[in-house]
Amino acid sequence: MRPKKQLLLYCADRELLSATAFALRLHPYEVTAIDDSRSAAAVMMASDIVCGVLIHAKQGDLAGRLIHRLLESDLHVPVLLVDRAGDLAPARYADMVLYGRNTSMTHILGALNVLCARKRGPRPRSAA
Repeated sequence: MRPKKQLLLYCADRELLSATAFALRLHPYEVTAIDDSRSAAAVMMASDIVCGVLIHAKQGDLAGRLIHRLLESDLHVPVLLVDRAGDLAPARYADMVLYGRNTSMTHILGALNVLCARKRGPRPRSAA
């Protein structure tokens, strides 16, 4: 049996966080579910997290700004942004973005398969 991949899941909506964490734990992921952005950044920097998932659930809420702060920090981990609210337009720091309320767990799992295969390390800086 292969070891589970360490995954950080951040969402300010505790109900959505709990449901998503449960579904991810049914797959080969060891999930650390956090609803506080400061704790999420600290865990991403300090632990053996393979990939991060940031979920923005409600349009116009404070969590959107907190997600931008997380993305702008140098995380050295592939990050999947699930923007269910659809209002986080400048998501240039995320490695992959899924938009819209119709984003299913199948979409998230497919994106995680791609991102978790990437190696850790600093992201290349763009010339633009």
